[in-house]
Amino acid sequence: MTMTQNAGDGSLFGVVDVGGTKIVAGIATEGEILATEKIPTEVMGGADAVTARIAGAIRSVQAQLGLEGRPLAGVGVSVPGPLDTALGIVSFTPNLHWVDYPVAARLSAALDGVPVYIDDDANCAGQGEAAFGAGVDYAHQVYLTISTGIGGAVIVDGRIDRGFRDAAGEVGHMTILPGGPDCLCGNSGCLEAIASGTAIARRARQLMIQGQDPTLARLTGGDPERVTAPMVFEAAASGDVLCQTVLDDVANYLGIALANIVMVLNPQAIILGGGVMEQAEVLLPLIDRRMRMHLIKVQREGLVLKRAALGDNSGLMGALQLVRRRRVSAASGDVS
Repeated sequence: MTMTQNAGDGSLFGVVDVGGTKIVAGIATEGEILATEKIPTEVMGGADAVTARIAGAIRSVQAQLGLEGRPLAGVGVSVPGPLDTALGIVSFTPNLHWVDYPVAARLSAALDGVPVYIDDDANCAGQGEAAFGAGVDYAHQVYLTISTGIGGAVIVDGRIDRGFRDAAGEVGHMTILPGGPDCLCGNSGCLEAIASGTAIARRARQLMIQGQDPTLARLTGGDPERVTAPMVFEAAASGDVLCQTVLDDVANYLGIALANIVMVLNPQAIILGGGVMEQAEVLLPLIDRRMRMHLIKVQREGLVLKRAALGDNSGLMGALQLVRRRRVSAASGDVS
């Protein structure tokens, strides 16, 4: 468990970030997370078992803070989508094996009726960065998480733009390379299939299998299955030309994707998060240069490209922003 100062006298909220392998649950006030607890997801136990364990983790953190008697004003949950946020239903999440699962209602019941609100994990991370992190100074911004996959959030006038069917921001599934590698979404040449951490490792693995990259062979002990995206960055930093070419191509694909986003949305800022951006010192200047090559002058002027600031806490902080806003909306009768 991690902890900051005591809770004070304000409202308390539950915050949850659900992933395929781990869940982080915590207790927060209006502006900070007081404490968190990390537990394994254990998806094979079934959705209801996962929900029960989330409720248990929230109660555990309350107890460790000495706040068992303090009611929660609400719970915000970051969860992989696609979702129906209005009904609190996870439509389909392959990593969790959830299909049309009413997680908000089930978690609310497990917590004795506390209101529960859900949002897509990329939307939550984007909201977290917009409210508390790298995006605080920008009303119009786009957030991308570049990790195992690629997700996004579009924020207009400080609020998530959900689109017609609650499915806006799926930037990872824009077609960037027609005829390119197959994507898990069923299409090919998607940004996620050519520029995610998974894609970086897959392409480098092919170089090893073809016997073209002795640096990676040394780093992996000769086992292509051990290749990871961080290894590719390490090899490129040591002067490996092939690995640097892989990263140059990734930067080019991301630059094209971001330029397309800017052409359509004209944001003030683009915030990049996720595990791949732990290498932002190397990758961010390359992406920025490629993006601006495809923009006209008026779009380049004032546009900011930044690395996310909250790290692993972006989803939790977004869950906090979600529950705070939904609570205010419910009190005012605004259900938008």
